[in-house]
Amino acid sequence: MGTLVPHFLSHLSIWNRYPVRFFVVFGALAVLLFVAETLNGRAELNDFRVYFGAGQAVLHGAPLYGVAHGLDSGLFKYAPLLALIHTPLAALPYPLAAAIHYLLITLAFLDALRRIDRLVRAHLLQGAPARYAPLFLLGLVVVVHLHRELHLGNINLFLLWLLVVGLEQLVQGRDHWAGVLIGVAILTKPHFLVLAPLLVLRGRWQALTMAGVVIGIGLMIPALILGWSANTEALMDWGRTMAEHNTSLIYTEGDDRRAINTIYSALYRSVLHLFLPASAAVAYGILAVIAGSFGLFVLSDRRPDGCARNPARFPFEYLLLVGLVPSITLTDTQHFLLVTPVLCFVLYHLLSRRTPAWLPFVAIPLFLLYGGNWEDALGPISDRLIQAGMLGIGAFGILLLAVLLFLRSNPGRIPSSNPT
Repeated sequence: MGTLVPHFLSHLSIWNRYPVRFFVVFGALAVLLFVAETLNGRAELNDFRVYFGAGQAVLHGAPLYGVAHGLDSGLFKYAPLLALIHTPLAALPYPLAAAIHYLLITLAFLDALRRIDRLVRAHLLQGAPARYAPLFLLGLVVVVHLHRELHLGNINLFLLWLLVVGLEQLVQGRDHWAGVLIGVAILTKPHFLVLAPLLVLRGRWQALTMAGVVIGIGLMIPALILGWSANTEALMDWGRTMAEHNTSLIYTEGDDRRAINTIYSALYRSVLHLFLPASAAVAYGILAVIAGSFGLFVLSDRRPDGCARNPARFPFEYLLLVGLVPSITLTDTQHFLLVTPVLCFVLYHLLSRRTPAWLPFVAIPLFLLYGGNWEDALGPISDRLIQAGMLGIGAFGILLLAVLLFLRSNPGRIPSSNPT
């Protein structure tokens, strides 16, 4: 009986269609997690409870900002439009709304990884063939962050999906649609403004303009429901909430560990504390160095018209910036799912027949730092690893390793074939 079902499925054409087996395995895993958490009374989706509460606030004319939606720490930190988008779910009973949100996260994860795998193979690896090994290993490395995303009901996978589809549109020359998607992502989380300088340097003015138009429209749409003055006040409250949330970028000690995984904290605690006191100026100085280095990286392969000489450069630069966001902003651990596209690129190199001998000794420890569930697996020692910001160090290390591998492989032109 144990071999009957797989044997039957093997005769179905859909089972042999890449990447259906990945969808089945990780889709089933997500369902099992939801069932287990529901039975254990842990299917709380506390981050979604904030969005749900914000949607209810819009429906009932209650304050959006400065009040807790759900937990005491459940402050709404997003644009008023996001609260408006959640009003249909907020009109439902919470358990049903949470289940729908959980399902949408799962679908976003599965489709995002499908698209990431295809993008990486087509545009960064010269049309490499589809393989299950890198895809499944990618899922395993990120599964801890996926679990937390599902448990909390956050929106990072929706944002990742938007940005990946946006890049698909850019590489296909549909800059107007790319601008719409990127604009929605920026409106939801302004951290993605880091993509704007890249679009400028690469001359993608149509995408940049359309993103600006979408942001402007998105800021004004709630006025149709809330009224002009109420929307203006809500936007000002949003700005103040964002400013309060990003007060400190360097973690030194204490219970507030929001900044523990930033690159600022890693550099300060390892070296800079010997010379400088922790301050915003130190963080901004480090950010300026990162921005300058990235700018030089882009300009090192730039034609007079702004386009890249190597067609693989622009998609790699775009994904590198997306993966950098959780290392330079105050975020929770599940936000490091944004590193997934760059991680996929590294994994394909690791599993290549031409893998350099040194790569496993560098990559595998970084994967363990990035994807290890220290809190559950290591017990008391996990607290030391968490306080050292090992997740952030692993994630930033993966980004640096990806740059090294990209420069080393120096891929050529984009092939005319269309990978699965």
